[in-house]
Formats: sequence, C-alpha cells, structure tokens
Amino acid sequence: MLWYKAFRRATYAGLTGALVWTVLLVLPFEPFSHLLPIVEHGGPGTWFLLAYLLFLIIALAGFGVLTSLLYTIEMQEKRVPNQSIMLSGYALLIVGVFSSCLLLALGGALGGYAQTVNNDPQSQVQSILSVYVYPITTTALLTVLGAALTLVAMIEAKQSA
Repeated sequence: MLWYKAFRRATYAGLTGALVWTVLLVLPFEPFSHLLPIVEHGGPGTWFLLAYLLFLIIALAGFGVLTSLLYTIEMQEKRVPNQSIMLSGYALLIVGVFSSCLLLALGGALGGYAQTVNNDPQSQVQSILSVYVYPITTTALLTVLGAALTLVAMIEAKQSA
C-alpha cells in the first residue's frame, strides 16, 4: 500500500469538508444563519471558530504535508513504512482530527446558540460546554498519538527489497 495516496485521499476529504463547512457558514437560512453571529459574539463561538481553523489547517495543510513527505519516502527514496504502525497512525489521525473538530464545533455552536440566540444564563452555557470537554480532550489525544505513530513509521521506513 502506498501511504501517500491514502493521505492524499484524506486531504481531498478535508478539502471537501472545508468547502461544505464554509458554505454552511454563509447560508442565509436557519439554523445556519446563526453561525456567523455566534462566532462574532465570542465565548462559545470561539470554540466553533477554533474548530473551523484547526480543521482547515490540519485536514488541508497537515495531511497535504504528510502526503508530500510520504511521496518522497515511498517514491523517491524507495523506502516502505511499517504497515501496521502506519495503519494505526493513519486511523487514529483520521478519527482524531475529524471527531475533535466536529465535537469542538458542535459544542461551540450549541453553546453559542444558547448564549447568543436564547440569551441563556452563563451557567447554562457552561453546562452545555462542559459536556464536550472530556470527549474533545480524548479525541485530541488520539490525534496526537496518531501523529506520533505516523512519524515513527516514516522515520523507521526501510528500503524496499
């Protein structure tokens, strides 16, 4: 298996997701019309904005750079990364990035809606956000573990026979 192709597909999926997310941000009908005011208001909206920016950076630039590095390793240097380590790293990266950004965005959108549209008290907004803290932390750690495994597999890639 050529891993640069797998990461290229992940980059394409990230680009597609970024395009959809951007379109949803600017749609003029509910519930999407509330997203930009939620971001503008700050607070939980910052979570949503952070998720959007992290998704753009990691799913596009991060996976794109990994594609390029893996292309160099696999095609130019003719080295092969350890398949099991690479598979584990790839799976954890994909699951971690997409779930972390989704949870961060969902928490920010729901908390921001409660704060901006419903004018709920801060304690209610905090209780909405607190539900997302542990899952986001867990998925972020999965992402870091996936990145570390991918890096190890790339560094330890062996010359092909």
